[in-house]
Amino acid sequence: MKIIQISDTHLFATEHLTMFGVKTNIKLQEVIKNVTEEEIDADMIFLTGDISQDETFQSYQKAVHYFSKLNIPIYWIPGNHDNVTQMEAAFKSDIKFIRTEQLSLPNWDFIFLNTKKEGTGLGYLSESDLQRLKNKLSITADKNIAIIMHHHPIEVGTPLIDHYILQNKSEFWDIVAGTQVKLIMCGHVHGDYKLKYQNIMIESAPATCLQLQKGTQELKIDNQIGFKIYFFDENTYHTISKMWLGNEVACPSHPKNDLISTSSF
Repeated sequence: MKIIQISDTHLFATEHLTMFGVKTNIKLQEVIKNVTEEEIDADMIFLTGDISQDETFQSYQKAVHYFSKLNIPIYWIPGNHDNVTQMEAAFKSDIKFIRTEQLSLPNWDFIFLNTKKEGTGLGYLSESDLQRLKNKLSITADKNIAIIMHHHPIEVGTPLIDHYILQNKSEFWDIVAGTQVKLIMCGHVHGDYKLKYQNIMIESAPATCLQLQKGTQELKIDNQIGFKIYFFDENTYHTISKMWLGNEVACPSHPKNDLISTSSF
């Protein structure tokens, strides 16, 4: 089984708008073109949040249009920049966009969580979501489990983005530690990371628009774009990250007319 993770597209309603000097809509089209030209032949896509930058219905319509070139299911979760009401309204026009709490396959179960907390870039799981996670893990003890969420549940070592980590991560880890969870897939960090904690792998995909330079406190932009491919076997998995320099040149600091605040990713 082959799954492509695409994350942090930060789309606008119109293609001329930029984030940190980058035309994010154009970058996503570059990524999708690469997926089609490389003939990756994936079974599905996991779209792991921050699909929009301006939270408009039109930005999600752009996503539907861009992804129309890929005829495979797209399972999506929201990020802190997303407007869930507008997402659902736009995505219902294309049946391949699917929002679900769990996807069960022969050897793996995938649990999808919503870490968006209204009014902040910080990640948070509600008490009801934590209880739902606990319940699901208790009834899937005989299968490998992967959790899909936007915010990272452990520091990645980049202070700039670690400020916006999952805030109630201790409660999360109290539930997942010692279970059949083998993998946590997240977005949000704008970089390709692979970490291990509590005997569980935590992986993130590179953003389609731009990366944040690893290890820094200040904003430093890496103009690479990309996505990540996951290959799942009966009891194991491995990944390949695809990254390359995008056609748009990113600015080291964002111009005043950019519609993003450096205080929120």
